[in-house]
Amino acid sequence: MPSLFTVAKPCRCGSGEPRRELRDAHNIFCAFVCDACEAQKRAEFDPRIFTANPYPADEPIEED
Repeated sequence: MPSLFTVAKPCRCGSGEPRRELRDAHNIFCAFVCDACEAQKRAEFDPRIFTANPYPADEPIEED
């Protein structure tokens, strides 16, 4: 019988910690991260995308 609980996959950074999704202020997926590598992964993106303020986009963003 399969488990009812999903086990988080380990992060690819090699820390062995469970990974989670890093999403921007518009809830767009950016990367899989863990506590050990989140700062490094965030540094690869423009920091404005993680704030609640609208950031410049090349295409219109539709509200849900």
